[in-house]
Amino acid sequence: MPNLLSRSVFNLLFGSRRKGLESLPGPQPGILGTVGDFIGASPWDVCARYGREYGGITLIWMGPSPALVLNDPALIEQVLDSRRMEFEKGAISDQIRPSVPHDTLFIAKLNEDWAEKRRADPFEQPWYEDWLAAQVGPMQVSIAEAVESLIGQASIDLTPALRRMTADAFTVAAVGEKLPEPVFVDFMLLAQAADARIQAKLPLKFVSPPKGFEAARARFYGYFAERARAARQARNPSAVDLLSRMLREMPQLDDLALAHILGALYFGGVFSTSTTLVGAFHQLQKHAAAEERLAAEAATLAEARLTLERLRGAHWIEAIAYESMRLLPAVRIFTRTPVADAKLAGVTLPAGSLIMISNQHLHRDPSYWRDADTFDPSRWLDGGVARDPLGSGHFFPFGRGPRACVGGAFAVAVLQTALATIAARVKVHVDSTEPFEEGFFFGVVLPKGVTGKLVPRVASRPTSLVESA
Repeated sequence: MPNLLSRSVFNLLFGSRRKGLESLPGPQPGILGTVGDFIGASPWDVCARYGREYGGITLIWMGPSPALVLNDPALIEQVLDSRRMEFEKGAISDQIRPSVPHDTLFIAKLNEDWAEKRRADPFEQPWYEDWLAAQVGPMQVSIAEAVESLIGQASIDLTPALRRMTADAFTVAAVGEKLPEPVFVDFMLLAQAADARIQAKLPLKFVSPPKGFEAARARFYGYFAERARAARQARNPSAVDLLSRMLREMPQLDDLALAHILGALYFGGVFSTSTTLVGAFHQLQKHAAAEERLAAEAATLAEARLTLERLRGAHWIEAIAYESMRLLPAVRIFTRTPVADAKLAGVTLPAGSLIMISNQHLHRDPSYWRDADTFDPSRWLDGGVARDPLGSGHFFPFGRGPRACVGGAFAVAVLQTALATIAARVKVHVDSTEPFEEGFFFGVVLPKGVTGKLVPRVASRPTSLVESA
């Protein structure tokens, strides 16, 4: 807490700004406000602590500017759903704009063309479910091949390994092939450039892109544009990848628009999906009975061709996916800003103020969840998924309301396909079960130092992989 002198200076300089906000609880601000709470600490941990200490709403100060941290489901519902038009995404749209094209849904503003872009997104189309069902087999093959390439390595850093595996699964679903290594390198450079802007302490105009950024961006989106041109010239009516489906169902899109849609998939899901996988296997190492049950269900699935219908009937795999997203959500902070002065929780928040929405506290709220800090997939059985669906008050790893991640269902399908495919072939042995260090990259939690090895369960490829190849 700031000392008495620091608090006095803040009140002297900015005390008038506190009028009208006195009803809100929160830490006492010093000369720099309350930003000191976030120095050297993960922002999601700070926001969760505020939830425990101050309840559902906490007033903080970013220097002289008031900001709110929300841990109350009803207030979060207002900001993200019923009153969403009053609140836009925070600075993230401007921060990632050089890496993510301006014409994509990812950074569109609610009060501009977001609704139009959402309606036009391929994941919002009536044929989406049919497309998703067709991806399970190809993604299973891609993931199984990645597993085979990792077997025998003495020590694997799981975060980059599963990130690369996830990127390949995404690419197989997007264009029907794995992502070439140079294109993956370009993708990572674009992500690093955006991350530097997200984490910058200076105005964005002073943050320069890394060397080779423009060329990498041209190559990355050029890869998808070239795939679009090739697919348009040699139409394959039986191809099931997203690009081929969009060419059939959305012929009005030109090659550049297709490239931007496909490229944006990676920024929206590769980091979050792979991070969730790392967290899942880290927890499973500590809970042998849960891991053994996963292996048994995965082995049963491997006895026949894996389909979306069979995958959705694998309730333990679903439970592990949901519990991993509850306990260790990849995205733990969502930001919004009022487009005009907005009344919220009985006070008027100035336009442009920061609102931080935390899910970590609510995902682990002991008044709501039994043994809230324990990895217990069984909580999702016997009606648990229906009781706490994605996007509900105490469970929103993809956000809440109409602007929740449009790719959420796809990410869950990738996650469950990966869990089933990996567990059928290997046991993921994690070197340490101590809590891993959590960094931050591109708005997503970044597990650090989670190493291990893949121990084979079977000596040959299962029937499902052969049949789906």
